[in-house]
Amino acid sequence: MNTSHFRIIQRTETIRKDGTSSLYLYANINGVKKYFTTGKAILTKHWNSKTQKVSANCNNYTDIQDSIDLFLGRAKEFTAIANIEKRTIDLDAFERMLRGDVYDQADFIAFMEHDIKNNCSKYEKGTIANYKVQVSKLKFFRSKLPFVQLNPFFWREYESHLIGIGNNPNTVHKAFRTLKVFIHRAIEQGIIQANPFLKVRVERKEGKMQYLTREELHKLEKIYSGFLTKELKKTLRYFLFACYTGLRYSDIKELKHNHIFLGEHSYVEKEMFKTSRKVNIPLIDQAKKLIPEKALPQVPVFNAYCNQVTNRHLKSIMKLAGINKPISFHCARHTFATITLGLSGDIAVVSKMLGHAKIETTQIYAKVQDEQKRKAMGMWNS
Repeated sequence: MNTSHFRIIQRTETIRKDGTSSLYLYANINGVKKYFTTGKAILTKHWNSKTQKVSANCNNYTDIQDSIDLFLGRAKEFTAIANIEKRTIDLDAFERMLRGDVYDQADFIAFMEHDIKNNCSKYEKGTIANYKVQVSKLKFFRSKLPFVQLNPFFWREYESHLIGIGNNPNTVHKAFRTLKVFIHRAIEQGIIQANPFLKVRVERKEGKMQYLTREELHKLEKIYSGFLTKELKKTLRYFLFACYTGLRYSDIKELKHNHIFLGEHSYVEKEMFKTSRKVNIPLIDQAKKLIPEKALPQVPVFNAYCNQVTNRHLKSIMKLAGINKPISFHCARHTFATITLGLSGDIAVVSKMLGHAKIETTQIYAKVQDEQKRKAMGMWNS
């Protein structure tokens, strides 16, 4: 059971130029005291602290009285609901409610949208983008999703839907993982009591990472120097640059001339779109040759096509180069990591250039190197 006490008080320690002082909601919840501004200010003579009323002589007294009554009403209603549901009041949730930042708390999708909106500054940009994609997928499946409908049966329905629209197992796993993140947030805020997916297991499959070998990269360099249509040449230009730098598509799209420093020691330095971590990547000669003439600092370097068009062009380019692999733009990052690790043997350096927070994330490329070694030694037996 929560203990609470609410009053509207006028804080006269600060007087405005017009002689008015602000009205605040004083809240004492479970022994924690806090003040919340009502956004209203009146003359001291127009406020009766005993009756909690505004004098009729005050300008706009009806509007001011209605506002403070609304504040008191919201506070008391929120406390009553928390007591009925036998949950401890979360002060952050209380403040959001008080500010009118309300949404349908019975709806899981509305909760996700609200959380993303109010906590976007805490999340990395790539995380926000993923969350928004997952919300869109859910809304396509159901426009509303009450918390009470979250159960293993719902997940199996949604899983079948995702597979039906062409999502691969790891994309389905990503969707499930995102749902769990917001379920845990709802539990933390006291909206639900337990995880409805606790007994649901969705396995992440070890995918086959696609990358280009140095020989295949040379093939692409060769056809770049030859004849290509304007569109394919433009796409191959920034794809090769990504192969030489390890930048993701989002970072290539964002890359501006003020991120590139040319000189005796040339390098790219930028904050990565996905993680907001700053990376510093030395530029090899092949990469420098792909940079267009210097323009204004804020001008994009490559003016890349959208991801779908880029990947469509890459399929055509791979066919022209005689490379029989399902290469997407992200394979450029795998190519950079695999080749750089093979040449340097220094996983810590590669991890830093990729902008990985943990070296364990980079270990996948070490596994690729080990597999290549095993294949090479296996030839002795054939």
